[in-house]
Amino acid sequence: MLVEAVQHALAAPDVERAARLIEQNGISIAIRGQVHLVLGWLNALPDALVRSRARLSLCSALMLMFTNQLEAAELRLHDAEACVQAGMPADQARIIRGWVAGVRANLALFSGDLAHCVAFSRQTLSLLPETEVLMRASAMVGPAHDYLVSGDVTASSEDLVTAASAPVRSTGDLFALLTSMTLLARLHALQGRLSQAAATYEQVVRVVPEQEMLHVLVGSAGYYFGLGDLLREWNDLDEASRSLAQGMELVKGTLTVDANIVTQGYVALARLMQARGDYKGALATLEAFTRLAHRRHFVPHLVDHGAAVQAQVELSQGNLVSAISWANAGSLSVHDDLSYPREREYLTLARVYIAQGRDDLHGPFLQDALYLLERLLHDAEAKWRMNSVLEILILRALALCTQGDRTAALTALERALMVAEPESYIRIFVDEGEPMLALLSKLLATGRRASAYLQRLLAAGDQQSGYGASPIPAPLQAHSKPPQSLIDPLSERELEVLHLVAEGASNHEIAEQLVVALSTVKRHVSNIFSKLVVTSRTQAVARAREIGLH
Repeated sequence: MLVEAVQHALAAPDVERAARLIEQNGISIAIRGQVHLVLGWLNALPDALVRSRARLSLCSALMLMFTNQLEAAELRLHDAEACVQAGMPADQARIIRGWVAGVRANLALFSGDLAHCVAFSRQTLSLLPETEVLMRASAMVGPAHDYLVSGDVTASSEDLVTAASAPVRSTGDLFALLTSMTLLARLHALQGRLSQAAATYEQVVRVVPEQEMLHVLVGSAGYYFGLGDLLREWNDLDEASRSLAQGMELVKGTLTVDANIVTQGYVALARLMQARGDYKGALATLEAFTRLAHRRHFVPHLVDHGAAVQAQVELSQGNLVSAISWANAGSLSVHDDLSYPREREYLTLARVYIAQGRDDLHGPFLQDALYLLERLLHDAEAKWRMNSVLEILILRALALCTQGDRTAALTALERALMVAEPESYIRIFVDEGEPMLALLSKLLATGRRASAYLQRLLAAGDQQSGYGASPIPAPLQAHSKPPQSLIDPLSERELEVLHLVAEGASNHEIAEQLVVALSTVKRHVSNIFSKLVVTSRTQAVARAREIGLH
């Protein structure tokens, strides 16, 4: 009954006993979701006592870090370092320095400085003995962030990330465990393995003892944002909205969130709003991110990432002037030494060049776009980032089409579809707007690729934009026809899921009844929406009744 023991010691007051108990158990209690409780205990102790004992200073630094008080946390680390004095046993001094490096690795992580996070984590592992299980397990997660710096998601990077979670499971450090698992899911998404990413996110729910703990744990935002963005890509916008909203609650709370995760969340929410046609809301979300990033002193490239996405949203509205202004204000060039953290900026620059090329076919813009895309493609392919490869191929197809090379454009688009179809990508095509819908329609008209997947993409795009003359084949539009007239009929399992949806069952309830993973249910629901050309459960049920499916 450790919590009660500390509280009674403080009430006695037996400050020395309370200090000992907090030194021994404070961190392990905090990482199970009780950060504010432990911080309150430390604040109840005399400040001079905390500063004079390295373990208390380190525990205090962690609690301050977890509650967004990063500068105060650094001061506590100085207190801990001051406890290292001449004559102190060398092994004891190494442990203090190792813990200081470990906390600094996390401070770097929360500001978005992943390169320093990796470096401090490696320093921690070199200093701490095997007996310091908790901090060593946490430090092993640090180097797993390296792929977000290098953009390398090859097998060796995946092995490193996978290995990081193994020692964490035995420590009870849910923050480190959540971080390692969401890192792995994010790596799978960058590899273009969306189904595997969904399965990894599903495992998160199984390793957290109670579902409610996801709402209070440092690190949970990464789970909600990653899953939400995945659902957005699959065009399951309602479920995506719910997941992203839960993540935003954590970001706006008092607990610290990794700056890269914050960036991921705000960008995912802005893209969700864009998918729903709420461009004003998308821009407001990105502006809010910029203010937050400046207030919390995020590293510059994360602020630049948000600005690039904002320019991309402006461009999707046809606001070319604003997008050109963004491009001119930056220092990007097609001849730069490319780095993965700035990939979003270069992809947005390519979009701006393509848009400028539509107005000036004889200018340098389309050639610059194609040259830049070729360089980006080479890097993405070498490092197995198939998610990036897909987006680059889509932009290449649009640039070639604008240039008038229809054959090469359709070839690039076909290659993109081959990458995308096995993982059911939707939004990455649809969000490119009318030029992409037109190109997809041209491909369908050639008869070279008349798959149900291509028709689903066209249906999703047509439904959102009301694009021109409908590119959807007549049988799919004929709502009064019997079920077998659907181009892509519902499978037996999808019919089962649809029946349960009609009965009002939630995704969780459907998963329990059919004895399948929640991610599997979400995939089925997404497929049902696509095949019936609807965007909500209510519409799906109504459409099913209309054509005699329910």
